[in-house]
Amino acid sequence: LSQSRCAAFCPRWIVRPKFQSKLSLSEEDDINPRPMANIYSEWSIEDDMLLFENRRRQLPELSSMLGRGLQGVKSRLSKLNDINSPAYVRMFAKSGFTETHDEEEENGKADRLIPVKEVLRRIQWDDTLSEEHFSVLYYDRVEDKILEAKMDEENKSVQGKESLFVYAIPEHRIEGIKYKERVVWDKQERIDRVFGSMEKARGETIDQVVSNYDEWKKQKDAAERWNLERQRDVANRIQQMLGDEKFNALKLLSTELEKQNEEQNEGTKRDAENYVQAALELFQEARSNPMNSPEPDSIPQSDRDALESISELVALLPDSSLRPIILFEISNSINRIEGKKVSQMQVVVELNEDDLTETFVRGSGAGGQKVNKTSNRVVLLHEPTQLRVECQDTRSLQQNRKIARKRLRLKVDEFLNGKESKISTQARKKSEKKAKAKARNKSRLKKKKEVGERQ
Repeated sequence: LSQSRCAAFCPRWIVRPKFQSKLSLSEEDDINPRPMANIYSEWSIEDDMLLFENRRRQLPELSSMLGRGLQGVKSRLSKLNDINSPAYVRMFAKSGFTETHDEEEENGKADRLIPVKEVLRRIQWDDTLSEEHFSVLYYDRVEDKILEAKMDEENKSVQGKESLFVYAIPEHRIEGIKYKERVVWDKQERIDRVFGSMEKARGETIDQVVSNYDEWKKQKDAAERWNLERQRDVANRIQQMLGDEKFNALKLLSTELEKQNEEQNEGTKRDAENYVQAALELFQEARSNPMNSPEPDSIPQSDRDALESISELVALLPDSSLRPIILFEISNSINRIEGKKVSQMQVVVELNEDDLTETFVRGSGAGGQKVNKTSNRVVLLHEPTQLRVECQDTRSLQQNRKIARKRLRLKVDEFLNGKESKISTQARKKSEKKAKAKARNKSRLKKKKEVGERQ
């Protein structure tokens, strides 16, 4: 899962295979090169379905989602779009896969997603289901990320009569529901495996999910082992290109980037740019001095091919929030080389605590002595831009501090990025959605009027 609500580029609740904790192999691993024929990994029907269903997403997002290089994903997608290709025939003719219709969704004719309250009611009152096996994924507005809570978890933080935490959460903040490790309901991806109402779930219901869970878990574990093998193959190939010295330097770059990301809780565009540039320089050095490479003929002879090799390695990063940021930068670097338009990726501005002036003042308004007799209102000033925010949303001083920083981060983002900021992008999408709805209603009234005139 992505740590930030807006940083998740892949379908949010699709269970992706877990990769090795480091980008490359440890000293104890077998690093003997494998035959080149074993490096290529066949595309499974499940991979093809996932790629085709999300084909409207940007290439770096798809690469991060599938754990494959940019060029490999691009090539596979072109085959799936070709009705004469064997890949297309296998997916549609042999597997029984049916395409979801985006046009129907735009025209308001898409299947209706069962509301989360109905799903929770089914889990609560169905005697064949056990609440202890289910968990809820919800958005926490203070932490500004998706959290997970067990269905039978006691309510200790939300005021009200509900004894269980899940039922005390506002329904609009619930993003998904899981049965053990498998997602059975997802609001963003419109998946419903409880009632089987949505086309994406292929009519699968919760009874089938429960009965087939062991088989699904075996397939998931097998996919994890397979991806670990792919990770070793890719690392071995790059080691044969660069040689031990430069390969160890690449490992060090990757480790430092992962540590920075853990400390900052989110990757930054600048970190990604520095990483890609440093990795590319290692490939350039290997190309200019191939004598230190075990396989000089395998060294990429252009920066574009080197970037593609880097993308194969980055796509297997264990950090789902870091992968897409680096892949976007790699994609942009390739586009610059080819003279194409550089795609834009939304990265929220970071706040440096040294640039902030924080003061606490007396609160006011409803809340009694806890508000009016304590300094729980937070005032934050961003010195470089002189932007200022206040927060007195809760009685808790610490929560007010977190919310104030969230607001200031968005405000600085809007100040620096303008139309490309998070707030502006969300407003633009909302406006476009409203315009589409207005156009649909206008077209519907026009057709209704024509029918009335004929009669």
